[in-house]
Amino acid sequence: MTFPEQTLAEIVTADTRTAVVFDRMGLDYCCQGQRTLADAALELGLPLGDIVSQLEVLGPHDAGEHLEDWSTLDALTRHIVTTHHAYVREHAPQIVAWLDRLIERHGARHPELAEVGITFHRIADDMATHMLKEENILFPFIDALARAVDTDRRLPPSPFGTILNPIRMMEADHQESGGDLAHLRAITAGYTPPPDGCTTYRACYAELERFEADLHRHVHLENHMLFPRAIALEAELA
Repeated sequence: MTFPEQTLAEIVTADTRTAVVFDRMGLDYCCQGQRTLADAALELGLPLGDIVSQLEVLGPHDAGEHLEDWSTLDALTRHIVTTHHAYVREHAPQIVAWLDRLIERHGARHPELAEVGITFHRIADDMATHMLKEENILFPFIDALARAVDTDRRLPPSPFGTILNPIRMMEADHQESGGDLAHLRAITAGYTPPPDGCTTYRACYAELERFEADLHRHVHLENHMLFPRAIALEAELA
């Protein structure tokens, strides 16, 4: 298939470098990743030809380059926790602190900062709870599924019935956070600080944009790689 016919999720799964292009263009490949590139571009009024050109200029790609360490589900859960959960825990408090300072010092001139602060606080709080549920409930079961493949191939006992139940909850969380990120991008004009923005203003908006990019990759790995594989493996062991 050509790029326009592929879904956003398929394109990023095949070549993670394409995520940079989609982030730059405001194309949501995680929560809205099932749309074809052609449909997504049409919906947002983006020039399809320009997007395809940016993807093509990336050149050939070794499809296994970024996947060799994620050959098993437990390796993928470890990657998500040590890379993406760790990123959220390290950077969210700094962004919150910057936003609180900006609201105090610049909120009168830039009233949109209050909405930025409320929205990011909600994302940070929701992600903290979400990650704990994954690390304490869902991921241990996925790791048990991975171990079962190498041992007795018996389906491990589950506290929640089918794995579809917690996965649907996690996907709903992803959808909510994705909506909040889209709102943040809109009210910050694509994370563009105002002309009178101070150093903290610029640093905060740059970090917000990096946070969005990391969360997009985080959600993509779960929605389009980890969860489908875990569902399939549970069905196989059953």
